[in-house]
Amino acid sequence: MKNRDGIEQLSRRELLYLSAAGAASAFFPATTQAATFSKRSAVGTPAPPRNLYSETLKTWCDGMLDHQVLGIHDAGLHGALLCPACAIVHGRCGDALYPLLRMAKTSGDAKYLRAALMVNDWTERQVSREDGSWVNDVTLSSWKGITVFHAIALGEAIHHHGDLLDAATRHQWLERLAHAAKFLNGFITIQTGNINYPITASYCFALCGQVLGEHSYLDRARALAHESLNYLTPNNLIFGEGHPLDKTTEKGCRPVDLGYNVEESLPALALYSLATGDAMVLERTVEALKSHMEFMLPDGAWDNSWGTRNYKWTWWGSRTSDGCQSAYALLAGHDARFAEVARRNLRLMASCTHDGLLYGGPDYFIHGDRPCIHHTFTHAKALATVLDRTRTQPDTPASASLPRDSAYGVKTFPEIGTTLVAVGDWRATVTQYDWDYVEHVQAGSGSSGGGHATGGALSLLYHQRLGPVLTASMTQYQLIELSNQQVFSDASHMTLTPRIEYAAGIPYTSLSDDNALLTTTASITEANFAASGRLLSASQKPPATGEIRYNISYLFTGSTVEIHASYEAANSPSQPVRFILPVIARSDEDATITDDRAVRITRKSGSLRVAATEGHFEPLPKERTFNLVPGFECVPLEIKMERGAQVRIKIEAM
Repeated sequence: MKNRDGIEQLSRRELLYLSAAGAASAFFPATTQAATFSKRSAVGTPAPPRNLYSETLKTWCDGMLDHQVLGIHDAGLHGALLCPACAIVHGRCGDALYPLLRMAKTSGDAKYLRAALMVNDWTERQVSREDGSWVNDVTLSSWKGITVFHAIALGEAIHHHGDLLDAATRHQWLERLAHAAKFLNGFITIQTGNINYPITASYCFALCGQVLGEHSYLDRARALAHESLNYLTPNNLIFGEGHPLDKTTEKGCRPVDLGYNVEESLPALALYSLATGDAMVLERTVEALKSHMEFMLPDGAWDNSWGTRNYKWTWWGSRTSDGCQSAYALLAGHDARFAEVARRNLRLMASCTHDGLLYGGPDYFIHGDRPCIHHTFTHAKALATVLDRTRTQPDTPASASLPRDSAYGVKTFPEIGTTLVAVGDWRATVTQYDWDYVEHVQAGSGSSGGGHATGGALSLLYHQRLGPVLTASMTQYQLIELSNQQVFSDASHMTLTPRIEYAAGIPYTSLSDDNALLTTTASITEANFAASGRLLSASQKPPATGEIRYNISYLFTGSTVEIHASYEAANSPSQPVRFILPVIARSDEDATITDDRAVRITRKSGSLRVAATEGHFEPLPKERTFNLVPGFECVPLEIKMERGAQVRIKIEAM
C-alpha cells in the first residue's frame, strides 16, 4: 500500500520483524529486508501532514541515508554517517536514530528503521563506554558531556517510537538508557561544562525519569532546572557559555552565546517544563524566549555576531546544537510570535538545504563548500520533537510581527556590551562585548584569540528589502573545537567584519580592543555611535613599532548609513593602514564601480550603493571572498587611509 506521497508503507508487524532482524545482525545488506516487504500493504499508518516541518525532516533524513556507510562492512564504519565536509564520522551521528524512527513511523518505509538500527549499532561499537557514557568522537575528543544529548535522543526514540522495536531491542535500548542516566547522575552538576550541559540535563533527567520509571531522576531534573534560573541576567538572557560561568568582565559583561541559548538551553527548559508541569520554570522560560527573540532578524536568522561561541555561528543558528523549534513552536500558545520565530527560522534552514543536507550558511553551496552532516542530524531532532509533540500545523503562517520588524530606535543589553539598532529599514548591531572565550574540554582548545569582534565593531547590518549587507565573523578563524568546525577550502576567504586594519606580518585591527570606548546617542529616527581604541592583534597585542589609535563612528538614518574612520600614530606605520568593508554579495550578484567611484551591488530585490565621500575604493577583486562564519560571500571594499585623515563611507539602498 502506498501513502499519498507514493511511498510503500509497512505495517507495524512488518516493522517489528525488521527491528528483530536488525538487532540480530549488525551488518545486514541494505536491500535484504526492504526487498522482503517492498510489495506488501500497510494497515493505514497516516501520511505525515503536508507542512514544512515534515517535508524538511524527510529531506534531511533522506540526505542522511545517502551518506550512511553501507558498502563497507568493517565494524568501525558500517552504519555510520560519513560527513562530506569533514571527511570523518562525527561521533554524535547516532543522535539521528530519533528522527529516523520518526520517519519510519510516519512513512512506513523500512529504510528509515533499518538506518536507525544501524547507526545505533555503530554508536554502541565505537563511542559507547563501559561507565555508561558516550564520547564526542572516536579519536578527536573524549569529552563525555555529550552523553546528555544522546540520552535524550535515545529516550525520545523509545518514548515516541518504541512500538516499532521488537521486545528484545526495546529492552536493550532501555537498559542502555538506564546505564547512561546512571553515569549522568554522578557526572552532571551546574558547573559541568558550559551552562548548556546542566540545563539540558534537566530535561534529560525528566525524560529518563518518565521513560525508566525512576522518580529520583525527576528530583534531579527539578534541582538542575531551578538552579539554572540563577543564570539569567536582568534582561533574561542565559549566561554561562564560558568559564567561570558566573564571572563578569571589567565592563560588567557575562558569558552569553545566543546560538547555544536558543537552540539548546531554552528548548531543554521548555521541554522540561512541559514534561513536568513546573509552572515556575515555564514562566521564566517564556520570558527568556521573549528576550532572546529580540535577536532574530526579519529573514529568520539569529544575530549571534557578538556571542562567546560564535565560532560555531551560522546565519540560521549554531553548528552542532538542535534548533530553536523545540522551544518556540511548542510554547507558541504563550505568545503568538513564538510560532512565527520557529517558522521563519525553519524557512531559512530549508533555503540553505541542498541535496538533502543543511549547509552551514546561505552561500556555502554557491561558493563550493561542502555541508557538514552534523548540522543535519542534530537539527532533525528538533523537527521530530515538534512533530511528535503537537497535533497542529506548526508552520502555519502567522500575522504576528517580531521585534526587529519594527523601527524602534535602539535597544542596549549591557550584559553583552551590545546595542541593537532599528532605524528606518536598517537593522544593525554594534558591540564592545569584552568576554574572551577559551574552550576547556574540546580538542583544539583555541586560546590565542580570534573570537567575536569587539572594539565598537559594526557586527551586523541588514536592510528590510535587500537583506544582509554586512556581518561579523571570527576576528581570526581558528578551530576552537577541532571536530565541530570546518576547514577553509583553497578559495579566497577573509575576516568579514568591517574594520581598520594594519597588516605587519600579522593583522592589527579595530576588532580586538576590549578596552575600547563606545558612546551612543539615539532616537527612534536616528542613531549615532562613536568608538575609539587601539589596533590590536587577535590576541590583543599592539604592533611592535608603536601604538596606533583609531576612531570609528556610525550614523544611522532612515535612508542611509554613514561610517567615518580615522587613525593616529606617533610613528608612520611601515605598511599601509586600510579601512576594509566586506559587503555581502554572492558571486552571481553584479558588483561594479560606477562613474562617480561608488560601488553598486545588484540583487534581485534592488541594489545597494556604497560611496566613499572621502578617500576612494581600490579596484575590486575578481573573485568573491568568503567566511565559514556565518557563511557569506562578500566583495571586500578597501580604502587606503592616511594618518590623521578621515575616511567617509555612505551606504544606501536603491
